[in-house]
Amino acid sequence: MNCWAMRVASGAGLTGICLWCLAALGGESPPVEPPKGAPQYEAAPRPGDGARMALTVEKLEQGFDPERPLLIWAIGSSFTNGLGNGDLLAELVRQRFPQAPPIVYKKIAGNSTSYHFSHGWARHLVIPDQPDVVLLYNFGKTEDLEKLIAELRRGTTADILVGSLHWCIPHKPVWPDPEAVNSHQDPRALRAMCEKYGVELVENRREMTDYMLAHDLAIEDLLGDSVHESRYAARMTVMNIARHFHRAEAFRYDPASRERRVEVEAPGAVESSGAWTSARDGAARTAAARDSAVTLAFTGNRVDLVGWRGPDGGTADIWIDGRPAGQCEAFYALYIEPDKNNAQRPPNPPRDRCPHMISLGRNLVPQTWTLTMTSDTCDYELAGSVTGADGRGNALEPFTSTSGQIIVEPEFWRDARHNRTGDRFTFDVVRSAVGSVEFKGPAVERFRLRLASNLENKPHELKVVARGDGAVTLDAFDVFEPPLK
Repeated sequence: MNCWAMRVASGAGLTGICLWCLAALGGESPPVEPPKGAPQYEAAPRPGDGARMALTVEKLEQGFDPERPLLIWAIGSSFTNGLGNGDLLAELVRQRFPQAPPIVYKKIAGNSTSYHFSHGWARHLVIPDQPDVVLLYNFGKTEDLEKLIAELRRGTTADILVGSLHWCIPHKPVWPDPEAVNSHQDPRALRAMCEKYGVELVENRREMTDYMLAHDLAIEDLLGDSVHESRYAARMTVMNIARHFHRAEAFRYDPASRERRVEVEAPGAVESSGAWTSARDGAARTAAARDSAVTLAFTGNRVDLVGWRGPDGGTADIWIDGRPAGQCEAFYALYIEPDKNNAQRPPNPPRDRCPHMISLGRNLVPQTWTLTMTSDTCDYELAGSVTGADGRGNALEPFTSTSGQIIVEPEFWRDARHNRTGDRFTFDVVRSAVGSVEFKGPAVERFRLRLASNLENKPHELKVVARGDGAVTLDAFDVFEPPLK
């Protein structure tokens, strides 16, 4: 399979992230016919489907203001990759929501990359990108999946879908019981964990089993090899996922409990001081005088600004909890990228033989970090573009950098013994808050900007203060409060 590099639009104040995705360029291939003359598979939504997808359904029905795409992230193994590039999923969703905004589907997949290792991609790729939906169609221990989901629930407001897997040859001893523990998953434990965290469970194995038994199909009939789904089985799985993008009879949570818009002109929504006046037909508030300020009290870990740019625009400084946002203790560690010249050891490419996850410590300074292997026996040195040399470690042992900024845990370093002297891995640590906002632009336009994310999920105070160099025009603030504190 071919892979390519793509840039991730990672939001305000964050740099681009280079990632490797396994996927086919272009549209989906024409679907193949069902095996052995079986009828076409159908997966119409049922009343309970989508019960934990309230935010997603609201966005599909109402769109975004200002406009933006609905972002879906998929992470995992070759099972994830087998679902395609997202075109079919987007097509099926749009059939049910014709007025839906554009749908962007991003994924990263590795060879046999279990829940445990894809947890790192959740931390370093998915959470900084703040998606609307996260799709997990993969394998591994339920406890590893739980850790992954807990991190997503702490860091995002995204709806999460988890799918039970298709049948594989190693599962033959338990065929045709879809509830039986198999070499890839424990379906009952998976269901209980999804219930605990309010995750939308796609009962893919159960639904495929019903179809297979009804039409006398064997496990082999829906496989491309011993474990990977056939093209038709992949289509069935995507159909099972798509049926959950559905307005359920009753949702299991209130969308406003996770994401809410605060209009600046709404009575009592914000506090203001200085020379603010009504603008944009009463929908916005504007000021040009120096030190004119708007203050918002909010609870959550992220806040976005919706405002207006124009030729007469000026600049505003952002404060969070009484200090400049440019000094805010909120950071992301982005994707850990292997160097293109790292040792090649097929079938696993360099991205599968690397530290999949690191943790951030203390005294953080935004910069680029480089980890360089200094031996063929897992030794390495770490250096920051600002900090400089910051310690030596071994991939098989816990490591905290000399400055205390970077923590490397051996359990998340995959196939470390296959790394070779000179192999390099780089990642950025970025502050996830912006210190100022520019309201000047060549034309009058409404815009959205992420002011801060990855804050502690608790009450905060945001202040926007005009510098006095032009108009600062505010429309609203979007507040995000992940369900897990």
